[in-house]
Amino acid sequence: MKKSLLALAVLGAFAGAASAQTSITIYGSFDGGVRNLTNATAAGSRLSMGSNGTFNSNRIGFKGVEDLGGGLNAHFTLETGFNTGTGALDNANNQLFNRTAAVGIGGAWGSLDLGRQYSVNFKTIGLYDPFQYKYTGIIPLATQGGLTRLNNDIQYTGRFGGVGVMAEYALGEVAGSTGDNSTYAIGANFTGGGFTVAGAYTGGKRAPVAGLPADQSLRNFTIGGAYAAGPFRVAVGYADQKQDITAGVEQRTKDWWLGGTYNITPAAALTAAYYETRGLAATNPVAVNNDGKRKLFIIGATYALSKRTNFYADIDNARYDNAINSPTQTGVSVGINHLF
Repeated sequence: MKKSLLALAVLGAFAGAASAQTSITIYGSFDGGVRNLTNATAAGSRLSMGSNGTFNSNRIGFKGVEDLGGGLNAHFTLETGFNTGTGALDNANNQLFNRTAAVGIGGAWGSLDLGRQYSVNFKTIGLYDPFQYKYTGIIPLATQGGLTRLNNDIQYTGRFGGVGVMAEYALGEVAGSTGDNSTYAIGANFTGGGFTVAGAYTGGKRAPVAGLPADQSLRNFTIGGAYAAGPFRVAVGYADQKQDITAGVEQRTKDWWLGGTYNITPAAALTAAYYETRGLAATNPVAVNNDGKRKLFIIGATYALSKRTNFYADIDNARYDNAINSPTQTGVSVGINHLF
């Protein structure tokens, strides 16, 4: 699966651009499971299999690296997602490479990548998510702030010993303004002695919309850390986002979380965490009277059959404050995940 000829047969459109010095890898994840969720809708509970990956997101991807000499390399990533139950693409827009479509150049100084890619915010939070971006359809962190991925993104990443730095600028592509709809971010992290600490700030400006303020600014920051020793790992984090929606009114979302993992044996692991999300619809939530909160507790277990295949199971409970329907939901999932 890692031979260049096989990859080029699948990606025939890129055949002319490939060379003998380019290595191309096909990789992916296939997750199949069954989930039961109480109070899924007003009609009641739902038992389902069709998903984009319950434990691990379904994907198939292609990575290429060419050695340019002098310590430099050119590289690309194309990645798409799919639904387990139907085989369809995992997005309503039928966007083929919706997960990643980026190309760049790298060396000892870091990497500069252009295209659709994971944001600085996403990469930073992943360092201190207790579940490390598993159960992304249940846990809110993967989509925190709507900043999972950015289109038209120019991103720099570098690592120097235990210190990592990131910066990005995503073009808004609005005629007449280089700032409208743009997003920018910086992030840094440190790893050493079992500790990881990290933080990031994201800002942006949305294009003017009739009836809304000309400068609908976005402001998001996150900070957190993790510690691993022997079979244990604990992680804690916080994120806060403000988005202007009308004149003098902003929408604010705050998340905090805490959890840990214990590797019972080399094959079996148990992870538990608590995630709380609070949404404020305006600067004066009392007047608007729609302040809402979600409290999620989740515990999950995995058992590795091999380095690539594992069984998983989870129980999760979500409680909603000020929810009109379904104030409490309980989910149970079981399945198998295979990496290739």
